[in-house]
Amino acid sequence: MPDLTNDFSWSRSRDNVFSECKRRYFYHYYGAWGGWEAGATEEVRRLYVLKQLASRQMWAGRVVHDAIEMALHIFGAGRDVPVEPFIADVVQRMRGDWRSSRDGRYRDNPKTLALFEHEYALDLKPEVWQALSRNVTACLRNFFRLPLLAEIRTTAAEHWSIEHWSKVLDFEGTPIWIAPDFGFWTDEGRLALIDWKTGAADPDAAAFQLGCYALYARDMLGVEPEKVDLLEVNLREPTVTPHRWDDARLADIREQLRLSIRGMKAYLADPDANVAVIDAFERTEELRICRWCNFRVVCRPDL
Repeated sequence: MPDLTNDFSWSRSRDNVFSECKRRYFYHYYGAWGGWEAGATEEVRRLYVLKQLASRQMWAGRVVHDAIEMALHIFGAGRDVPVEPFIADVVQRMRGDWRSSRDGRYRDNPKTLALFEHEYALDLKPEVWQALSRNVTACLRNFFRLPLLAEIRTTAAEHWSIEHWSKVLDFEGTPIWIAPDFGFWTDEGRLALIDWKTGAADPDAAAFQLGCYALYARDMLGVEPEKVDLLEVNLREPTVTPHRWDDARLADIREQLRLSIRGMKAYLADPDANVAVIDAFERTEELRICRWCNFRVVCRPDL
């Protein structure tokens, strides 16, 4: 098996980290590289463990996404999902994962749940965790009640895509990771690409993300923007917001991607080899960001 190499690529999450703090970007994508290996230095291993941390809100969103994917697989196999027992099982597994994180299991096995709140010993009342569980439950109940789900189930499962479509698109020589949460071909012959949301709405971020889905449809699947329905599904409300794209707006997305990629590569000591040096990546001066940064303990321990 060939050795893994740290090759440059682009993703929406990578773009977010780079925009917030350049030093955090270095730790996440360069400093932590190789931390899974037995021979990793203590410093690299520490960064790798910190990289895996998720806030409780991020964890809840991931739980909902994973549960929906599981439910769609069951529906795709032609079986029904007993909604309340299904949700109860999801919540029960959350409790087990929470205990694993609380006990620090992730320090020896970083691929298990690692919560920021546990690593930094935040004093949260039980009511905070209970509210998180209630939010997951509400999002999943709303998912099962969606008219959109009923529409999906009337289409043939072979016209669905849960996760098997390629997620890597070559964009002018740079691999970019774009992964719609779900896609299906409607009875009208249109391609619907769905983004499940579990948190507060962010119109600008959602527009860029859905625009990337339109790019994916055009360049990876060969479907023109006017034949694509981009659906932003907020499961907390619940609401389904359709977005339409056109060639002009797609050109704007391409330019945003170019600017983002160019900015990231400008910080590299050797862009061709994807080599980064920590001193080139400044720390943000916005301390509100630092307080919730995974790498606070190594970057700004005084906080």
